[in-house]
Amino acid sequence: MDEDTRRLVAFVASQLVFVAALIHVAVGAVNWIRWLAAGFLVPQDARWPVFVLSGLAIIVGIYAASRAENRRPYYLAGIVVMLGYVVAYFGWHLGGHRLLLIAGPAAGNAESITLQWFLDHLFAGAVEFVSILVETLAAIGLAVLFVTEGDGADAGEEP
Repeated sequence: MDEDTRRLVAFVASQLVFVAALIHVAVGAVNWIRWLAAGFLVPQDARWPVFVLSGLAIIVGIYAASRAENRRPYYLAGIVVMLGYVVAYFGWHLGGHRLLLIAGPAAGNAESITLQWFLDHLFAGAVEFVSILVETLAAIGLAVLFVTEGDGADAGEEP
C-alpha cells in the first residue's frame, strides 16, 4: 500500500476510534449522571462507568499510539476493543441484560439469535446503529493498518 493511502486509512481509522470513544463517554456520562442525581455513586447498572472509563482509556490509547514508534500493538488493541464493543452489545442482550454485564441477575429473559433479532438490535436506535457501524469500520481500518504496518519502512519513511 502506498504511503498516501496508508495515511488516509490511518486518519479515517483514528477518527472512527475517537468517535466510538466519544459515544461511549457521552452515553455513559449521561446515564451515570442520572444515577448520581438519584444518590448512587456506583450505579446498579455497571455499563455506565464501564462506558466512561473505557472511552477515556481509548482516548489515552489514541494519544499513546500517536507517539509510538511501533503502532502494531495499538492497532491490535484497537481491533480487540472495537470488536469487543460490538460483541458485548449483542452479548449483553443475549445474556438477559445483566446488571453486572456478564454476571449477576438478569434484568430480562435471555434472547435467542434470529435474523429479525439481529436487525431489531442493530437498528434499535440511532446511537446504537452509529456506534456499531463506527466500531466495525474502525476495526476494519485498524486491521488494514496492522497488516500493512512496515510497508515502506525499508525506504526510511515515517509510519
